[in-house]
Amino acid sequence: MKSSLFKIVSVIAIVSMFFISAGSFSGKNILNAQSATALNSQSADSSSVVKESSALVKNEAAEDKTPEGKVQFLYDWFLKGGLFMWPILICAALAMGLIIERFLFYKKAKLKPGEFIEQINSKLESGTIDDVVNLCKENNLVISRVLLKGLKLRKLGLDHVEKGIGAAGAIEIASLEKGLSVLSAIGNIAPMIGFLGTVSGMITAFQSIAAADQVSARLVAGGIYEALITTEAGLIVAIPVLAFYNFFVHRIETFVADIERISADIAEKLLGENG
Repeated sequence: MKSSLFKIVSVIAIVSMFFISAGSFSGKNILNAQSATALNSQSADSSSVVKESSALVKNEAAEDKTPEGKVQFLYDWFLKGGLFMWPILICAALAMGLIIERFLFYKKAKLKPGEFIEQINSKLESGTIDDVVNLCKENNLVISRVLLKGLKLRKLGLDHVEKGIGAAGAIEIASLEKGLSVLSAIGNIAPMIGFLGTVSGMITAFQSIAAADQVSARLVAGGIYEALITTEAGLIVAIPVLAFYNFFVHRIETFVADIERISADIAEKLLGENG
């Protein structure tokens, strides 16, 4: 299970990094190709130079809003962040892989099977424990496996049933929580890397200020602007990662609450049948 989880996350992370990097660098190539095409057309037809120049001036603001312009902006923004943008990018790719993997895993596990829970409640109200056991055997769900593990020990007494459900639940919960600690770590580490990049950029900016004969507001503002990019990038990664982490934790907590409630109803049913 651990090796399969590692393989899935690794593949998704590598693919994510490839597309992020390719998207950033392709923007530069697209704009360079467009510039080269414009220069070739100008040299081939000198009479259209004035018209093309005036058109470029009129549409300069519009070009910045094109998808290629946005990609170029992301590319420049990434480069201005410096060396610390790369570990933030790796964190983003790894977090994306974990989030996708957990989504697929929880969807397959069906942690909130409403129809099954309704059937269990119905059996506990009007049926017998044997009916509950048969229902759990017919449904291959996480919650049914947990309950069935304890119900198989019902002849040994209520204590063994509760212990069996608790042990099976702990195993399933450990499987559900795989990767969440890494997701939480990324959510906490990414902004710290951003802060470290900002401190490094501020040191570089003040070194430039100390070396300059005349300090201008543009020099100071430009250095601080570039230094704060890594903090922005770290927060952009951390905020959605922590949001997804809390969403997954909430799903697991809901699953645990359902098991505890049904376990209490099963214990009450067993006591009623045994007199």
